[in-house]
Amino acid sequence: MSLITLDSENFRHNLDLFTTHVNNISNNKAKVCMVLKDNAYGHGLEEMSELAAKANIKEVFVKNFLEAKGIAHKFENVTFFYGLPQAKIDNIYTTIHSLQDIEKIESVLHDVSGLKVELKVNIGMNRNGIEPKDIAKCIDSLLKKKVVLVGVFGHNGYGDSDDEIEFNLEIKRFNEVKDEVAYISKKIGFKLPRFHSFNTACTLRASRYEDDLVRIGMGLYGYATPMHKLSSKLKPVLKLYANKISTKLLHKGDKVGYDGVTKIKDTCEVSTYDIGYGDGLYRTNGNRILLLPNGNEVLPISSMDCFTTYGSSECICVMDDALSVANSFDTIPYEVLTRLSSFIPRKII
Repeated sequence: MSLITLDSENFRHNLDLFTTHVNNISNNKAKVCMVLKDNAYGHGLEEMSELAAKANIKEVFVKNFLEAKGIAHKFENVTFFYGLPQAKIDNIYTTIHSLQDIEKIESVLHDVSGLKVELKVNIGMNRNGIEPKDIAKCIDSLLKKKVVLVGVFGHNGYGDSDDEIEFNLEIKRFNEVKDEVAYISKKIGFKLPRFHSFNTACTLRASRYEDDLVRIGMGLYGYATPMHKLSSKLKPVLKLYANKISTKLLHKGDKVGYDGVTKIKDTCEVSTYDIGYGDGLYRTNGNRILLLPNGNEVLPISSMDCFTTYGSSECICVMDDALSVANSFDTIPYEVLTRLSSFIPRKII
């Protein structure tokens, strides 16, 4: 059966690297928090949340309420980015993206008093979040319904860009948001919420940071854009293995798989292994070459439940660096990793 291993030492190495860097750029003020959304970027929510808790990470972020509820007992608080809460749980924070969100939540919970929320603000990506001009109106609406505002955050979309002007412009916009929230807090008399706006890429490129925490996702799993000087020091946490199904001795001219796309040039052994595109591995059809870490090719056309390659090893490593797969298919490690089926067993080593 195929298997994913998660290297605890590599995870700790990545965390130590970010902790040191964040302490340096924030004068020991900002906390390193972990993003565990989308099944921990394909690594496994249960396993990676266990590693995070053991590493003394206190605050994390996930995609939805279901993910949050499953791991809330391990952390001081969990914020989920999208969807509605199904219950009021003290250490689960709901993200508010629009002025209409509270009405939507009321349709589910009816009584929203005491619900803890974080307010997402659009600072330039024009993707999600309320507009800065609506901050006062939104906060007033929340307070009238006795909703507890625990955080205000943005997302700087230029961490991976060489556009220094736009990167700094979004920092400026978020600082203006912070100033307005601080003014409203003092005027009305509610507790100042926490602020955060940096992800992995923004954190690595920054030389200074003044918010309360950073949200580190892919960096803790071992990946970041090469343009950042610390990227080369990160170590991938995940490796994917497959076990042999069968081996055949083939001869020159024999064909392999659907449509006979692969034609054998010399007598050799080929074996099939128990992972395919149904498990999230990219489908090879002959237009792109996918190489295994041992240098052998995944022979096209690969199947839903298996693939074929040269050799006869009982177990082979299919992937030890998602970047190499991403480069083969003109995408990013995020997509490669989040495709991996949740049914593949995960093992912490």
